[in-house]
Amino acid sequence: MVLAGGGIAVGAAIGDDFGDDDDHASVSDDARHHDAADERGDQRGDRDDDRGSDSSGGGSSATGIGTASADELVAITDAARGAAEGDVTSVDAKRDGTWEVQLTTANGDETEVRVDADLRTTIVSTDPADGDDTGPALTLDEATIRSLVAAALDEADGMVTDLDVDTDDVSPYDVSVLTADNRSIDIDIDAAFAVVGTDIDD
Repeated sequence: MVLAGGGIAVGAAIGDDFGDDDDHASVSDDARHHDAADERGDQRGDRDDDRGSDSSGGGSSATGIGTASADELVAITDAARGAAEGDVTSVDAKRDGTWEVQLTTANGDETEVRVDADLRTTIVSTDPADGDDTGPALTLDEATIRSLVAAALDEADGMVTDLDVDTDDVSPYDVSVLTADNRSIDIDIDAAFAVVGTDIDD
């Protein structure tokens, strides 16, 4: 879907079906690293369960969802930063044509901001830090986004649908790319922006 105001092609859905109970399915998949990314794996497993609950019947094609433009992702994250405190730690395309951006403050507070095609923002939720929470060691600033998009699209030709930071020392960045033949490729990227692993969801 190509939306107005910069031609951002957004949305999200991969695998067999789309959708969750609130019609905002994430495109993230199960984590690829066993011990170092348990938390990421739990989050992605929940998202996969949501996708499996699609009530639309036949699903729909995911081709064209996401963006191949780092400029568009930078604009989306800039809009989110203007709506809430913190640094960007994840960007996920949603099937309704919006993007959900997570911002994390230095003390660990997390805010989810929805950004639409016109870069209008809505705060979805705010999760105050627990006692043992800390701020992110790495974030998705402009330079990082540009480096990740370049590395991911060198590895797989398609549309970027998801960027994440996690606590994995080997691959602290994860990028999901949706290919023209409707495959989701999860790409693990290290701190020097080198690809260290891929996982293809046929």
